[in-house]
Amino acid sequence: MNLLIERGKNTPKISGDINSSTLTIEGSSFPENVRKFYTPVNNWLDVVVQKSSTVSIDCKFYYMASSSVIATLKTLQYAERLFGNSNVSIKWRYEEDDDDIRKIGEDFSHLLGMEFEFIEEPEEG
Repeated sequence: MNLLIERGKNTPKISGDINSSTLTIEGSSFPENVRKFYTPVNNWLDVVVQKSSTVSIDCKFYYMASSSVIATLKTLQYAERLFGNSNVSIKWRYEEDDDDIRKIGEDFSHLLGMEFEFIEEPEEG
């Protein structure tokens, strides 16, 4: 079961590839109903853990509302519970000079006790 949620005006594009156990989230995140929006991601993780012992999560946010910060953290915590701390790899991409998004990733890394791979990318113009 692959996952694809197209980018919306207020939501990021989310894709999950079951074969590579890779989840990609890219865009701005401020959905009206954050719990409803992120529920399919947790459902996808439930399927992946039955087929793989590891998962890779690749995040690139341009903006996150506080409700999305909380929802994303909960999703990462859920992945950690399912797969175990050492079996989750997280790439945290952010645009150069976007200290806010980088700080969110650093906070998540600290809260989860996990090493993130931080990747600074040029601003999209």
